[in-house]
Amino acid sequence: MRIVCLLTALLAVSGCGMDAEKGILMAAGAYGDLAVVYADPGLDPVARQFATEVNEDQVFVIASETRFKIDIFPPENWDLAKGYKNAVFVTTAGDHGAVNKELRKLMSKEAWSQLQSGAGGLVQRKDPWATYQLLVVATGPDRNSLASLLHRNAARIRGMIESDSRTRILRHNRYEGLATGLMNSCWSRHGFYLEIPETFQLNQQGHDKVPGLELMETNPSRGITICWLDTEDPAGMLADRTRLVALRADMGRLFHHEDLVPESFTWSDGGPPGHPGVTLKGAWTGKTFAGGGPFWSYFLADKGRGRVYCIDLLTYAPGMDKMGFFRQMEAIATTFSTTRPQP
Repeated sequence: MRIVCLLTALLAVSGCGMDAEKGILMAAGAYGDLAVVYADPGLDPVARQFATEVNEDQVFVIASETRFKIDIFPPENWDLAKGYKNAVFVTTAGDHGAVNKELRKLMSKEAWSQLQSGAGGLVQRKDPWATYQLLVVATGPDRNSLASLLHRNAARIRGMIESDSRTRILRHNRYEGLATGLMNSCWSRHGFYLEIPETFQLNQQGHDKVPGLELMETNPSRGITICWLDTEDPAGMLADRTRLVALRADMGRLFHHEDLVPESFTWSDGGPPGHPGVTLKGAWTGKTFAGGGPFWSYFLADKGRGRVYCIDLLTYAPGMDKMGFFRQMEAIATTFSTTRPQP
């Protein structure tokens, strides 16, 4: 197992910026990897209970995966957390052991005073030991208060980890390089902006029935397909699930030679994180080969253009965990905009 923490008072401590990224080691592992360190042996059950509550299952077709891969470390092995993309240190106020000594070095006097106050608190530290890393420290006045705090805030902590992971994924994409020529083409030809990493290539575009384009990254195959349908009533179409499914099904047949599996569908409100819309998750099966996989489709209404967009994420990775691939593609999808950001 693996994890992270939060608290009533939230204090952010800035870490290394982009200018310093060449100077320190990049944290290893995946953005779903979390290490939790408990500062005292008596906090072991608290950490394990929180790890269970902060995690959740994600179902991809028929296989279930946990959202995070959580490792839990005792105080004598706290330094192992330095190698993780995400780390949570769980401690109580007044502890003078090795874990708190390390934490004090990483924090401002203000942040440390907040954690050691009677109410406890949470401090978030970006890039504490390496780039693309998040450290969250949760402190309570005693073991029971800490356990209660973590229980009440499990869902919020989960969201905090995912939100920061998306930010770091995009930050890393920009550092490694974006496909600016392809991005400019998307804007000039199709009227939308998307931050496309250089590792993605334009695979195909332009079908008469469903206009759109497909971006692909291989080994394993991951695709982001953006298609659209012009309509006089984008809001009305967004509320009509039958029409949304028809758009996604037509796109799948034309671009991917696939069929959808209706019994796998799950719907939710909201588009990519930070965007209004509707989300459909489900499974697809290939028409030209015996295989299939999961997809996530985000539907967004553009009233100005009289258009509904479908941003579709899918992967074909037999025998491999899927959550990490979808986490990275979801981060890219959050940059979608019909108003080009200005520098």
